[in-house]
Amino acid sequence: MRTISQRELRNDSGKILRELRDGEEFEVTINGESFGILKMTPPPAKPQRFVRADTLRALYADAPLSAEQADAWKRDVREVFDDEVDDPYTRASRPRER
Repeated sequence: MRTISQRELRNDSGKILRELRDGEEFEVTINGESFGILKMTPPPAKPQRFVRADTLRALYADAPLSAEQADAWKRDVREVFDDEVDDPYTRASRPRER
């Protein structure tokens, strides 16, 4: 673990953040006294909201969804994300609200 001063942290923050990303850990000092430890933490686990279109095409290439399966999928997505799921072409054809 490398020791750095508060001044070094302030002046070289970009370099230090890159080193943190690469696994380095730092002890930060103020006026020569230990203040704290800097280390990278794992990102929080949360559902992935974006799925690439080519991934979806590969999943359903051999067996497209029936209307019943599509409705069940939309219900499942609504439960997880609380977002409205609908066909963008249907949405585009609706008159715009002013």
